[in-house]
Amino acid sequence: MSVFLRLISTALYVMLFQNFIFNGGYGISEAIRMSAKPRQLLPLALFITYFSTAVSAVCALLDTVPQIHAISETLHALMFSGVLLAVYLLTMIAVKVYGKVTPRTVRRIGIAAFNTLVLAVPLISYRSAFTVYEAVGAGIGAGVAFVIAVLLINAGLKRLDANEAMPKCFKGTPALFIYTALLSLAFSGFSVL
Repeated sequence: MSVFLRLISTALYVMLFQNFIFNGGYGISEAIRMSAKPRQLLPLALFITYFSTAVSAVCALLDTVPQIHAISETLHALMFSGVLLAVYLLTMIAVKVYGKVTPRTVRRIGIAAFNTLVLAVPLISYRSAFTVYEAVGAGIGAGVAFVIAVLLINAGLKRLDANEAMPKCFKGTPALFIYTALLSLAFSGFSVL
């Protein structure tokens, strides 16, 4: 299979069947928060995609070194965190040097970089023994999955708010949690395939 097809197939797999947001709960709190303000979704989703892809690719490259591949999963998790920190710092330096950045953008970069979804992607790529190209696909798929999650939660919020027959005790957060749990259950059904 060509490199491009492996990248695309892994991205589709992560996006549809192994949606890390709904199946694992990674990044769900940020997806719920973002669903209330979907106008800010695109920049955050792009940053999440960038960080999950970059960190996954670097970690997969590092894991090709036999000495690194032989370390324990706990040390791999520490390595993933260190790589994420390095990518974040390099990104912040590049953004400060090459561009005029608003405080809002700096905040979005920080939220995206340290989202649990970004930390989960390299760990799941490591456990799945993804190649570098598949790790890149997993990062891209995770970013797209984040967008899908936010849009689905946003659509549900609109429907829940418009429902006049809902009991008062379920309005707001309880209804949102039940709706999100049902979405998670639906996506878990896809992952069994």
